Formats: sequence, structure tokens, C-alpha cells
Amino acid sequence: MLEKVGAHRHFWIAAVVAMTLRIALAQDPHSSSLQNTLTVPAGEFTASTAGAWETPVSPSRVRQITLEQVKQQQSANRAASPLLRLGQLSIEAAKQHRLGVQADYFPKFGATFANLHFTDFLGKIVKVRRLPGQPPGQPPNCTGTPAFGCFAVPLFSQNQTIAYLTFVQPITPLLMVHQAVRIAQADERIAMAKAGVAVTKNMRDAEIEETYFKLLIAQRRLTCAELKFRTTGNKPEYAATSVEQVRVPGEDAELAEARKVLMTASANVRELTAALNRMMAWPEGTELELASPDPLVENISLDEVAVKSVTGNPDVIEAEETVVKARAASAISKLAYVPTVAAVSGYLFQNAIPSVPSNVGYGGVVASYTLFDFGKRESAVKEARAQLGMAELALQLTKAKVAANLRKSYFELERSRQLSQVGQKMWSSAVLVMKASRNPESIEVKAARAEMEVEMFEADLAHRQAYARLTALMGAQR
Repeated sequence: MLEKVGAHRHFWIAAVVAMTLRIALAQDPHSSSLQNTLTVPAGEFTASTAGAWETPVSPSRVRQITLEQVKQQQSANRAASPLLRLGQLSIEAAKQHRLGVQADYFPKFGATFANLHFTDFLGKIVKVRRLPGQPPGQPPNCTGTPAFGCFAVPLFSQNQTIAYLTFVQPITPLLMVHQAVRIAQADERIAMAKAGVAVTKNMRDAEIEETYFKLLIAQRRLTCAELKFRTTGNKPEYAATSVEQVRVPGEDAELAEARKVLMTASANVRELTAALNRMMAWPEGTELELASPDPLVENISLDEVAVKSVTGNPDVIEAEETVVKARAASAISKLAYVPTVAAVSGYLFQNAIPSVPSNVGYGGVVASYTLFDFGKRESAVKEARAQLGMAELALQLTKAKVAANLRKSYFELERSRQLSQVGQKMWSSAVLVMKASRNPESIEVKAARAEMEVEMFEADLAHRQAYARLTALMGAQR
């Protein structure tokens, strides 16, 4: 008889709890996603007892997905990969800059056309001092219409048309162009090293893995919170006015704490679900049922890390190319002492000057040189030499720093690998113990299973993050 009374009591407490949650969710307009989160399977417990909490969500809204499927979906969606697009644009900008600098190797063709009309006569009246039959000492009359003995000589035509084509081939500036091309090529290699496909893919995969595992962990913690809340369900009931809810008189601290943990876990699951949906360009309200991924298996050695430490690291590549740029800049500063020589030719049509032929072709060489610049060239050479020394020293420091960071990251990877392996072994042993227990479906067993999964996922996530940091330093693709 007492057992029946206790069973009825637990039944009515569960019913009151479910009704209270319905009231809280109905009063808060922002709680629809929370309601769905509580009904979507976050673990074995949620899937088996969803009916005791809320009306189950339609199966069509729940999407089962694996970690590899998330990566493939995110890669296929260009709009959800701004980092990849940004890297491609930076590489394209560096490439086009290099092509633009290379174009200075070739001659430049130019054309100019002008058609002008002047309001005044652009000439001069020429007077003859003495004409036959003119009285001595009397100047000729050149007013009005020019008389005999006065001549109108145009210096420039009043209506002018000028058109000319030019051809200029630099000669000595090609030496500077060569060094400028080396600088542009170095910038392009830096862009490819820092925003290449391998680097971008590693960063994107690391972000996806972190969000995926955090959601897995949050779902298991939500399961633990639900189980904890249910075990304290025999305490006095509580009322709700919003998602936060308020305590009612008589509610003990344990029940209030369990309710607080439950609501926090629900909000965390909702937030991480929306973030993962955004990565895949899915609606944020799509409920996800995540498959547990296989633990990361890698066998990278310290020798392999040492070999690749200075070959593929983006920072080392940038430092090496900076030295190349500094050397090219030093060569350009010395070329300022070389005269500027260029071959020129062209064709000119004009009627502005009547005394000059209308069609003229020309060709030759033009040279210029600054005789004295008050020490500007000498200072530029010394500045470039100092910058080259700075770049070479920075390269040595960068290699040493990268080597130290690689060793440190490798030891962190080794430690996280061992912790992950220990967690997997403990999980395997715990599964066997749970299966051999008298009541494997009890709340205590399910709570222990969810907590063990949280620890295993956290260890695997730490292992993956350490491996991602190491591969990023090595510049290798995962």
C-alpha cells in the first residue's frame, strides 16, 4: 500500500513539473527554442522520457548529422565560408599587383589629340621702312587693311589641330623594375602562405570541430541536468513566470539550484545549435542530433615536427620573403645613382605652326640624371642596408621562436593524446560495468553515462585542438 502511494506521489509530481514548464514556456515568447531543446534527444534519457516533459517535436525537424557531414556541408556553402573567400581575395590581389609590376618591362604607347580655336590672330605685322615713290621720312600707312609694304606674318595658327603618337621603352629603369617584381612576388608568396587552402581549411575545420564537440558536451550536460532535476522532483512544487522563473515559498535550495542548472544547460544547447546551423547555412531553429565521432588518431613524431618546423610555417615563410624584399629594396636604392635612359619615337601631325611641316616622325634616346641631391641617395642606401639587417635578424628570431613553439605544442599534443586514450579506456570499462548492472536504465546509471561521455568528449576535443595548433605551426594540412 505504501509503495502504491509513493508511486502515485511521484506520478503527480512529474505531472505538476511538466505542467509548470508548459506554463513558463507559454508565458515567454522567446522560449520556443527552449521547448524544442528539451524535447530533442540530447542523450538516452531525453529520447526515452520526452513525453513526460513536452509534446515531442516532429521527426522531420530533427536532423541527424555527423562531424564529417558538417565539414562537407560547410565547405560546399561559400556564403558560410567568409574566411575562405577572404583568403582567395588576398591572394588574387597580390597576384594582380605582381602582374601590374611586370607590365613595366614592356614599352609604353601613348596618343594625344587636341583641336583648338583662338579668338585673336596669333601673328605679327611686319612693316617695311621705305617703299619706292614714298616721301622720305614718312612711314607707310598700315592702319585698316594692310597696304603695300605691310605684311601679316602668323606665328601660330588661329585654328590648331595637333595629334601625336609616342613610344617609350625604358632601358636603365628595367633594373628597378626587376627588383620591384621580386618584391611583388614575395608579397604573393606571403599571401599564399598565410591564406592558402591548407591554412584556411585547417582553421575552418578547427572551428567546426570545436562547435560540434561543445554542442555534444552541452547536450550531455543537459541530460545530466534533466536527471538531476527529476531526482529532486519529490520536493515542493514551484511556479514559473518566465524562462528564469522565481522561487515559491517552501522551495528548497537544492531544487532551485537544479532548476537553474537545467535552464542554463538548455540555453547553452540552443545557442550552440544555432551556431552550428549557421555554419551549414541551415535555419537556426533546425534541431540537430549529433553522432558521436570516432576519437582522433594521429601518430606524428617529434622528428617530423623538427623537420617541418622551418619549411611550411607561415611566419617563417613571411620572414624569409621579407628578407627577399629588403634585399630588392637595397638594390633599388643603389640604382638611384644610375642615369635614367629611355628610347623614344613617335609621329606628330600639327598645323599650329605654319613654318613647321605638318607631318613629322622622330626617334632617339632620352637620358636624365640628378647631379646633386644633398645626400638623399646616400641616406636611402644606408636606410635600406639597415632594414635588410633587421629583416635577417627577424628571420633568425622567427625560426627560433617557431621551433620553440613547435616543441611546446608537440608536448601538449602528447599529453592530450594520453589523456584522450585514458578517457577512452575508462569509457569502455564503464560501458561494460553499466551493462552488467542490475538496472542499466536507472536514472543513476544514465546520469553516470552522460557524465562519462562529457569527460570523454572534453578529452577528445582537447586532443583535436592541440593537434590543430601543431599543424597550424607546421603549415601542414590536416
